[in-house]
Amino acid sequence: MRIAAIILLLAVAAGAETTLNWHSDAIDGEVNVRVIPPARPTSPQPTVVYLTNLSIEPIGGQDDGPIIEELATAANLVLVLDYAHHEKATAGNLVGDVLKLRRDLAGTKDRALLADRDIDPNRLFILRQGFRLKRDIEFARDGQRVLAMDVMCPSPPARPVGVLLEISCDNVHRMGSSSLLYCHDTLLESAQFHGFAAAMVDHPVPPPYKGIDDPMPESIERMRAAVATLRAMKGELNLDGKVGAMGFSRGGPFAAVLAATGAVDAALVHGNRYDYLNLLADDPMLARFEKAWGARDANPGRWAEHGAVNYLSARSSPMFLNTSDTESPEYRHGLAQLAAALNRWGIEHQFVIDADARGHRVSTDPAILDRIFSFFRTTMSR
Repeated sequence: MRIAAIILLLAVAAGAETTLNWHSDAIDGEVNVRVIPPARPTSPQPTVVYLTNLSIEPIGGQDDGPIIEELATAANLVLVLDYAHHEKATAGNLVGDVLKLRRDLAGTKDRALLADRDIDPNRLFILRQGFRLKRDIEFARDGQRVLAMDVMCPSPPARPVGVLLEISCDNVHRMGSSSLLYCHDTLLESAQFHGFAAAMVDHPVPPPYKGIDDPMPESIERMRAAVATLRAMKGELNLDGKVGAMGFSRGGPFAAVLAATGAVDAALVHGNRYDYLNLLADDPMLARFEKAWGARDANPGRWAEHGAVNYLSARSSPMFLNTSDTESPEYRHGLAQLAAALNRWGIEHQFVIDADARGHRVSTDPAILDRIFSFFRTTMSR
């Protein structure tokens, strides 16, 4: 074992391709991993995990070779996982593997894969076979701050596909693994497994985040610019022009506003505040809001402009509202307020409260994820 480890370290030092095994919870067995060094090693190292031979209907038509070469040439360390068409390598089962891969490669306490490598936890991407990665696509500027996105798209699909845009809940690093792991967020990967292109976009509010979505309406315009950028690139990225938004935690309000204003074709919205004129009397953020916006009775317009209900109209897009039965009271109340407003406007939506005690987390339940992406497939195909 010691000799094998020494040989592996020498190969890594020489920049040669190596192989190893990784335990997959999805198939309850070992998966072969090819470790392909980047053309230009950096520290920390951007890393792409490329999942091949899944038991999911293929989308991208390009051979793996050119895609992998492109990823390595773009200075990414590439890990190619071969699931050998195992019957359990399905969309629902792979969700757990996505979290395990991110934890094993970028976890702060329990790294179990390539622990000797300086992997960048904020630029760790997981792609399904046949998908390409386009990093750092700029869509707006806030002074010196560049707002950008990372896009994962099939290359090329048999026919153009829709893209699901997720608004990051990390104001510092849009692909921050610590945030994604804490939230159990596999939405980008699940979108790919269900046949969509996926994009993670910078949150419009710069750090440090204090729970206040300002400036308004500039933050909304930044998000609309992200949608416009994706639509403009549909030919280059093999997209069909349909865009859905996904938001969890601090990303939820902007996903809801994009749908409320009709800027996207549909949205997935999780628990948060959506009507600032009707907050709980004991909402823990009330004092901070009053300090930022003044007394609510004296400045109702300032408070209202932060809530998605303020932007609803008959032209608003469908929304899927999802939360847990143990999410915080103010977040569950906020989502219920949004559902009530959608009912008043007659806007198509689904409101699902999961009895799963997951708290402030994204669902990893295959049945819920299937329902979410079926909702997107239906509403974005019209």
